[in-house]
Amino acid sequence: MHLSDVERYVGIPYDKDAADCADLVVLVQRELFGREVRLPQARSRGARGSAQLARVHTEYARRTDTPTDGDLVLMYEDGRLGHAGVYFWLAHEGWVLHSNERSGCSVLHRVRELADFGAPVEGIYAWV
Repeated sequence: MHLSDVERYVGIPYDKDAADCADLVVLVQRELFGREVRLPQARSRGARGSAQLARVHTEYARRTDTPTDGDLVLMYEDGRLGHAGVYFWLAHEGWVLHSNERSGCSVLHRVRELADFGAPVEGIYAWV
């Protein structure tokens, strides 16, 4: 994957009611990887909705120690599992595309910097 493929998803405004981190994961999976990830229709939005994604991921993905582009990244936020992003290997290291209220839009973070940002990684999951 090239940075130019991912950059078009950076800066998408965060909206807890219409475009949270789970929605970003679904969008990127569909547009970049041709995967249809379906979230519960009645899911909560914002952090609560992200926590639901963290629970339903077992339908779609399995934990991996060798991540590849497009894998699901689950993170803690405010001490709870409830944040999601998409893994990319860019510039010789792992990055995560994610969106949250604090950033106000979708952003790229190095995996190694997520804990300092307040979103430590719980795990990375390969899609099945």
